[in-house]
Amino acid sequence: MIRALPLVMIAMPAWAVEPVLPPDATETFTRVEALGSHRVATGPHDGTLPVEIAEGAVTRRVWRMAASDGTLAIMGPLRDALEADGWQVVFACEARGCGGFEFRFAINVTRAPEMFVDLADFRYLAARRGSEWVTALISRSGDAAYVQTTEVDPDAEVEEVTGSAPAAVAPVAALPQGEVATALREVGHAVLSDLEFETGSAALQGAEYESLAALAEWLADNPDATVALVGHTDAQGGAAGNLAISRRRAESARDLLIRRHGIASGRLETHGVGSFAPIAPNDTEAGREANRRVEAVVTSQD
Repeated sequence: MIRALPLVMIAMPAWAVEPVLPPDATETFTRVEALGSHRVATGPHDGTLPVEIAEGAVTRRVWRMAASDGTLAIMGPLRDALEADGWQVVFACEARGCGGFEFRFAINVTRAPEMFVDLADFRYLAARRGSEWVTALISRSGDAAYVQTTEVDPDAEVEEVTGSAPAAVAPVAALPQGEVATALREVGHAVLSDLEFETGSAALQGAEYESLAALAEWLADNPDATVALVGHTDAQGGAAGNLAISRRRAESARDLLIRRHGIASGRLETHGVGSFAPIAPNDTEAGREANRRVEAVVTSQD
């Protein structure tokens, strides 16, 4: 059974969508707007994101559960249940096929800690039934998976509800540097966890970085591969400043890979996503330190 949030407000509305989720799924967030709008992606991000703006009663819910079976194992039953209930899938994709970083930041996502999105491991679905829309977003963080559904019904009459349950989300464990190559090979991305940054700074704090050496060795062993370096920040400071700092963090790592390790510049792209993809809560120094990071994401590999 899915455990609902203990909201002490008003009676909850009847849901148009009740996702089929694993038995350990715990609902951590619910928001109902009597009149709102939602950006529904109807195709992949390719320079721009094709969207339909759905308006009406908007209901958003988020669940957390164990991630042992992966995101596809969660999305499959959810999609089957929607189609069995008369919903027509308009668009479905996985991380790279969705458009990667740009797609993630062009859609509506509940902020952490209720919802975490791994930029290299997420799935999205948009479905329509008459005038109603529903979208689903599934991702992972460490040993937990997260599911967000958003329903839009222009004909529904609902009472507004907002509530969340504290989510005890542990920081993702630091990846042993010897496992960088394994992570790139098996899951397509790795946190370069020995690249340390102070809040608000893009300057690297050490002289030698085992993770960059391991990444350079992997690139040498895979001469056709390309990698995106993605910079992140904690939640302190404004969004625009954090985006700029996160981009400079990725560029700092790229510069060292080129200068010290001889990696061709054309094999390394950089992105900055600010504080929008945390791997730990930002309410502790340990969590903020974990979120100030650079990740390597495999973008192509023949």
